[in-house]
Amino acid sequence: MRNFPTITPILALGAMVALETGCTTRSQVFEGYPDDQLWTAMVASAKSPSYDDWKVMDNEVYADERARTIEIYRVLKRTYVAPESTVLEEERAWKFSITLGHDAEALAPSVDFTARQMAVPAHVWREADRYFVQMRLLLGQPASGSASSGSASSPSAAAATTPAEAAKGSPAAPPAEDLPE
Repeated sequence: MRNFPTITPILALGAMVALETGCTTRSQVFEGYPDDQLWTAMVASAKSPSYDDWKVMDNEVYADERARTIEIYRVLKRTYVAPESTVLEEERAWKFSITLGHDAEALAPSVDFTARQMAVPAHVWREADRYFVQMRLLLGQPASGSASSGSASSPSAAAATTPAEAAKGSPAAPPAEDLPE
């Protein structure tokens, strides 16, 4: 067991690297939308967040139109009640950076959503997806026709349909008697 003094600095170095690389980014491509329309939806979604299960206590938004970047500091609170357990008072503080850019592969505008703190990636992805859905609700259908496909820097990419399409549901299958034989 003489190796403990050697292992401790290695573990400490690994923890420091993990702390430095704590940011998580999620991206989505918005085909068919002009940059100005996307920027307006980005700012509106940042300034008026919509949550079903959290209350927004503080929402500081700094939008730099020239750099097409938004910095958000947001504090959320909720009372979580689960069956047969104690009531939990929860609070989350977020620091987000949202940037309008362009996806070279799709040749379309993209929005990058980055948490500027250490966080559970799945929680960041949920926040990013909520933000993108809110943007798409504000944007509606693109003027050029088809909706964009979702692209993310994580395996669980957002769905390719817009929230309006999802609300309508997929087209119903034709009745069996209408199908050709």
